[in-house]
Amino acid sequence: MSVFKFWVIFLLYINLLYSWGQNIQSFRSDFSQIIESQEGRKVSYSGNIEAKAPNLVKWTYLKPLKKEIFIRGEDVVIYEPSLYQATISHLKQKTDFLSILKKATLQKDGRYRSDIGHNSYFLTLKNGKPYSLEFIDELENKIYIEFKKVLINSNINDKDFIFIPKEGIDIIQQ
Repeated sequence: MSVFKFWVIFLLYINLLYSWGQNIQSFRSDFSQIIESQEGRKVSYSGNIEAKAPNLVKWTYLKPLKKEIFIRGEDVVIYEPSLYQATISHLKQKTDFLSILKKATLQKDGRYRSDIGHNSYFLTLKNGKPYSLEFIDELENKIYIEFKKVLINSNINDKDFIFIPKEGIDIIQQ
């Protein structure tokens, strides 16, 4: 599953979980992510995510390399400053994420599970907010994401989700 679909699914998943008590209009958090390969090699990333209903997401990787991913509906921009390039693409495949996520179930261990395509996602809440997300990606890597400084329904400006190309970068259309 692509990173774009993952974040759309994640945000809808959070919205579903919170719909019982409140309506989520925005989500902001720092994150640390560990990807473990089948061979046991681990790679760590960190950064932050901002999201705003209905379909705006900005995912900023700060370490080990800076990268920004902007999602506005089905339009996606991946900006990689170290490569002086931005890749612009359009999500081709639509999925009825909400109907899939409505099947999410609370497990005996306290995590929420949602099966999407060939993947199972496990979301753990702490103090009523998302704390961690675990899944195995399409390459059989184990993904663990921990959220820190989670803010729900904070003010986020729509302009934060607009990619403004820096002078001199290459723009790749896919």
